[in-house]
Amino acid sequence: MRYSEDILNEVKENNDIVEVISQYVHLKRSGRNYFGICPFHNEKSPSFSVSPDKQIFHCFGCGVGGNVISFISKIEGIGFKEAIETLAERANISLPVNTSQEDSKLEELKSKVFKVNSFTADYYHKRLYDSKSKIGQEYVKKRKLTNDTLEAYNLGFSGNFDELYQVLRKEGFNDEEILESGLVNKNDNGKYIDRYRNRFMIPILDVRNRVIAFGGRVIDDSKPKYINSPENIVYSKGKHLFGLNVAKKGDTKKLLIVEGYMDAISLHQRGITNVVASLGTALTTNQGWLLRKNAEEVILGFDSDGAGQTAIIRAMEVMQNMGCDMRVLQMTGAKDPDEYIIK
Repeated sequence: MRYSEDILNEVKENNDIVEVISQYVHLKRSGRNYFGICPFHNEKSPSFSVSPDKQIFHCFGCGVGGNVISFISKIEGIGFKEAIETLAERANISLPVNTSQEDSKLEELKSKVFKVNSFTADYYHKRLYDSKSKIGQEYVKKRKLTNDTLEAYNLGFSGNFDELYQVLRKEGFNDEEILESGLVNKNDNGKYIDRYRNRFMIPILDVRNRVIAFGGRVIDDSKPKYINSPENIVYSKGKHLFGLNVAKKGDTKKLLIVEGYMDAISLHQRGITNVVASLGTALTTNQGWLLRKNAEEVILGFDSDGAGQTAIIRAMEVMQNMGCDMRVLQMTGAKDPDEYIIK
């Protein structure tokens, strides 16, 4: 069967090329790349190069090169399809068993959810500038957020009750697509209610600039402070880093990782653009590989409270196992980077 582009990308994104090739070749870091003795021809000096940034390999001696799938295919002597299945099994990814109507329907639903998310992010962003969003605008002024920052992260403001649901229906999306996105809930009475109501909206994008989820922050002291998208067919929080798509537009030789959305946004506005945020305090292995793929040095800037310090220890364990160069940001007189930079 022919696997979809989304499946191929998922397999590649969850199989770091350095980690995979390191199981076959002893690699040594030199600059941004890794080098080793080529497994495909006889040589004494290492000319086999692996790029964690581009996720490709190339031998300057024999000319062989490709991505993680083609490497496994060549080193194991197996076909393209079997190489994909090998890597999928390694990353615990479930592949569709056939090109059934059900598989096609799932892919179509995923595509629709991405469209729902993209439309919603733009809708919330435009709504922030609307006269109906004065309380949202006041929050923006209070946080001293500039228009450039609002545009960079496509920040917005949500409405009341079922406003988004009604807009999405008028736009042509059906109930299945809307509910799967997690942006709307259906209550016991069968009524559709927006998940986010009167909240400052923060879209979460993946490295391919697709809107995969949202974080919604209250603009007063009510609880919960944040409501986040549930995991669904397009979103798994342990596989992504908030703001990486924005940070990658600049220099990511060093990456600072913080806990919260607003920490990252506030730092970015004040000129620290190489910043990302974990989507939860515990750094996952997948997030660790994302950091290592995109940076030579990782700086841990989690909160100074007990949970933040525990998160730093966990993150250090994750990153050390990847041979990553790492630093810990020391903050005095502030509970988080947002508060520290404002002071």
